Amino acid sequence: MAERIDFDEKPMNIGNYLYERRKMLGPQYKSREKFIDQRSIELFGGDPWISSRHLASLERGKNWISIELLIKHAFALECDPVDLFSDIVRIYYGREPEYK
Repeated sequence: MAERIDFDEKPMNIGNYLYERRKMLGPQYKSREKFIDQRSIELFGGDPWISSRHLASLERGKNWISIELLIKHAFALECDPVDLFSDIVRIYYGREPEYK
């Protein structure tokens, strides 16, 4: 995990996208903690799959997402990992994501 020191709009835009995708799941996932706790129970057998601090860093664009976490995050967001990655690449290159 590499924290970004210089300002870069790309990870911030990707983070905003992840945040909006989470909010679209419904009010029960409004807070990061509730999202992590509920998804841990629903999808990962109660095992924590990400910390709230790490999720905050991703959603704020401070960190890039790893491949392993991208796959887990896609399941938590109820989307196909390939589609999520495709949207991230589109955002990276300044285009609109397929999923809004």
